[in-house]
Amino acid sequence: MDLETAVRERLPILSILLTNSAMAIEMPVIPAATEKFDSTAISGNYTELAEALGLYAERVKQPQQIVPSIRRGIEQTQAGRPVLLEFITAKETELPYID
Repeated sequence: MDLETAVRERLPILSILLTNSAMAIEMPVIPAATEKFDSTAISGNYTELAEALGLYAERVKQPQQIVPSIRRGIEQTQAGRPVLLEFITAKETELPYID
């Protein structure tokens, strides 16, 4: 409900949500529960939820849309409106390790 609070209090913040429609990193650790109950599957259209709450929102599906959407989001926050940018990502199951 942080999004609703941003609208109600007129907080011009830009939030970026990475959506992979799964708790993908959990898939290898709980294979039986994933197979039997689809326990790692999560879904939802957070862009539609944000719009319903009164935010400016975009759902970004292509990498070439990232920079333009961030620019539009910044413009909206500068105009005093809270923003949600939902980036649709792949279901990655491995953690990147940084040396």
